[in-house]
Amino acid sequence: MTKLGPLRVRRIDRVISTDDIIPGRYKHMFTDTSELAKHVFENIFPGLAETFRPGDVISSSTTFGIGSSREQAASSLLAAGVRAVIAPSFGRIFFRNAWNLGLIAVEVADLDAGEGDAVTIDLDAGRIEGPGRSAAFSPPPARMLEMINAGGLLPLVASRLAEQGRIQAGGSVQ
Repeated sequence: MTKLGPLRVRRIDRVISTDDIIPGRYKHMFTDTSELAKHVFENIFPGLAETFRPGDVISSSTTFGIGSSREQAASSLLAAGVRAVIAPSFGRIFFRNAWNLGLIAVEVADLDAGEGDAVTIDLDAGRIEGPGRSAAFSPPPARMLEMINAGGLLPLVASRLAEQGRIQAGGSVQ
């Protein structure tokens, strides 16, 4: 799975913190990410969470995911249907949490795509194609692509342990 699309663009054009993504009051209230997903961007864009659907991509014109190490920021976006986030820069902890959980985070300085446009992301080629001009980015390393294909870091580790016979069905370690 190195090519994704078509993905529906959702534009968010302001600096976004992890607290903007999922307000702190919900962090300990819910462990079910589908419950958290109902509250994404609640404080800054009321009602936006209800409009996400599987295969959406968030395109931001500025820094995305600054602030705390809140893993729920990435997991709640995935549960809301967001498949990828495109921004010129990311909070480093959010960036790593995103990839670890299977949410694609791509740094692109200026994506020429508006709200509702359809784009295709080719991770191997480092290209985003859409209705405007295409955009290039540094393709992720092979290990990060492995994580995305496995559904995140933990599923990747579990599959490797299973291949080695060190983990049984259901997840118990031998």
